[in-house]
Amino acid sequence: MKKKRSWFGATIVAFLFTGALVALAVKSDDDGKIHIERVSMPAQLQQCSADADCVLVDKIGCCACQSAGAQGAINSTQTDGLRRFLKRACRSKGVCVSVDTCQKDLAPACVDGRCIVRPING
Repeated sequence: MKKKRSWFGATIVAFLFTGALVALAVKSDDDGKIHIERVSMPAQLQQCSADADCVLVDKIGCCACQSAGAQGAINSTQTDGLRRFLKRACRSKGVCVSVDTCQKDLAPACVDGRCIVRPING
């Protein structure tokens, strides 16, 4: 005579195992606080003597303006320096989202020896 198997025990074990995995995934080793580390952009990236020295870039932070980041102005010779700076500064960045915040009415300008962004009609 064949004994009918009971799946009740296996089902309970599967639920307990799944619950344990979910608890591990949800558990955070963080203290629940938001930690923001501010990193200053090196001054030489924005140094200028005339408006022609400056260029508008679509990524002045960890996210590009096409991904909810910001546009900015830097010295046109410092694009590689900006790339290296952002690579170091954004090692543990958050998630960039698909929200386009790029503005078409901005232009770079040199004010007090520093590249800035200003509205074209301003």
